[in-house]
Amino acid sequence: MGSDTGGSVRIPAALCGIVGLKPTYGRVSRAGLTPLSWCLDHPGPMVRTVEDAALTMNVIAGHDPLDHATSEAPVPDYTTALTGDIRGLRIGVIREYFETEIDPAVAALTHRAIAVLGELGAEIVEVSLPLYEYAQPISNAILSAEATAAHRDILLSDGEKLYPQVRERLEEGLFISAAEYLRAQQARQVFCNQVADLLRDVDLLAGPVEPVTAPKILERRIEIEGQSLPAVPMLTKYTRVYNITGSPAISVPCGFAPDGLPAGLHLAGRNFDEMTVLRAAYAYQQATGWHAQRPAL
Repeated sequence: MGSDTGGSVRIPAALCGIVGLKPTYGRVSRAGLTPLSWCLDHPGPMVRTVEDAALTMNVIAGHDPLDHATSEAPVPDYTTALTGDIRGLRIGVIREYFETEIDPAVAALTHRAIAVLGELGAEIVEVSLPLYEYAQPISNAILSAEATAAHRDILLSDGEKLYPQVRERLEEGLFISAAEYLRAQQARQVFCNQVADLLRDVDLLAGPVEPVTAPKILERRIEIEGQSLPAVPMLTKYTRVYNITGSPAISVPCGFAPDGLPAGLHLAGRNFDEMTVLRAAYAYQQATGWHAQRPAL
């Protein structure tokens, strides 16, 4: 299990070649979770296969009186989504995802994975998310303010004991005003409306989970096409979109780049429609077999 506030279930899944599912906000209880951002935190499974994700959801999904944000919506048997049949599904590929910095090898793997979904009977269409460029600032303002509020006491009393990158990110929240936080929440609603409009026309949204394969541990900058870029914004630029909207999103292995490291296909759906997300991810998994390739340990 992991907690995904800006991608921390899907990012390690994509970089390590496993499956990571971020359920809909409110589908799985946050009780017992160490908070980072109350309105962005999503508990979810990191597992070997899509089947394991479905089985885990059967256990962890549902209303919990210890978490007021959990929904009372009925919980289906998620394993019934694993039919392998995606004929007739409409899958939107967000154009803007490929107009920002991305390793060509990862882009090629993602396009090939999406093509496989088309070969399996899904209809693939290009869609546009004009507000995509605002995902990072919206998420940063909300996450930083809420994380600092949650951990202000330890920051002030024992800040010097915190890992430096964690301390720096918590300190950022001290400089976000109430007005800025509220404006970010307003922008978030506009952003959510735009994504919801896309999902009225398509069943799923597809793209890469990451613009690169795994960097070195704790690397603060990464190289893409000769550019040196800050690691955290780059590694979260696709995943934060669905923390903002609360949508269910999955990373499923989609191959290996020339450096031998894995990449992940990102599929996201309508709120509380994990069934369709799992259905498509399973069909892709069964058609390709990337999930079965594991390092010799």
